[in-house]
Amino acid sequence: MGGNALSYTSVRLTKNNYDRVAADCLAKLKALYPEGRALAIEAYQDKADFGDLDLLISAEGYDPLKAAEALGALEVVRNGPVTSIGVRACPEVQELEGNVFQVDLISIDAPSFDFSAGYFSFNDLGNLVGRTAHSAGLSHKHNGLWFFVRDGDYKFREILLTRDYLEALSFLGYAPERYKQGFKTLEDIFWYVSTSKFFNRDIFLLENRNAKSRIRDRKRRTYMEYLKFCEEHPELPAFQYPQDKLAWLPRIAEHFPHFQGEYDQALADLAELREVKAKFNGAWVAELTGLQGKELGELMRHFKESFDSAEAQRAFVLVSTPAELKARVLAAQAELANG
Repeated sequence: MGGNALSYTSVRLTKNNYDRVAADCLAKLKALYPEGRALAIEAYQDKADFGDLDLLISAEGYDPLKAAEALGALEVVRNGPVTSIGVRACPEVQELEGNVFQVDLISIDAPSFDFSAGYFSFNDLGNLVGRTAHSAGLSHKHNGLWFFVRDGDYKFREILLTRDYLEALSFLGYAPERYKQGFKTLEDIFWYVSTSKFFNRDIFLLENRNAKSRIRDRKRRTYMEYLKFCEEHPELPAFQYPQDKLAWLPRIAEHFPHFQGEYDQALADLAELREVKAKFNGAWVAELTGLQGKELGELMRHFKESFDSAEAQRAFVLVSTPAELKARVLAAQAELANG
């Protein structure tokens, strides 16, 4: 994704040639995986040329190397779920110099396919919409809209809100019907990003991003052009986000009826986990046994392995008295000492 993963320099294709290569690749993937799904990520209508082709694919038994072979790959580069290959831009030309085009095969699970298609479409739209989601305490990812239950900086649990892309857009203040119409120009996409009732240009500014995001987005041409667009339109609205992101909980619960039950259960599980950690932790075991470092770690591991499962250990810690917990730890220590 980006057109620079190969040792070859990917040529840029006109719209007609891009459509030809896309149709050819999709036909070959359909023949290889007749029961699977594959599509070319949608671009805005006036995009004149293309540096690569992004293909989303979901198929039982999917093998990226077999898919690459079926597409006549000249080179294959694997990067997690994305496999970048080089194909001949003009099949009838044997010369490779200036005749290699990058195709990115993006593997996705079947339940996430439609949401991914929406997320990846129209250049950097999914990433830009994601800034609104983040400001509401959510995560807008390629596989759904998520809420994270946190314990400080620790991500305790993820709650899936929806894998319906239009529903996610609606929740984030965007008009799904407008999205379904597609976009003619890059500026049309920029205007759409700015139409959310929760829009505020400040959430996009690089100085308000963490270091990793700043480095990533500074390299994204569309993102930087969007920042310029915001500068050129000072009349854009500025929604005032509440300081506490938990203020969004009522709206989340209203839009996603399953959320409240899962959220309450997560809080109950988190409270239980905190109780377990308060009763049984490394500092307490060290004080009880006098062990430190590697020996302490070995005892903690041996104690945990003395239970059939993590759930069984947690249940024991919760119901045991301090004396019972102490006795079990000391018994585990004795077992280690006796070999």
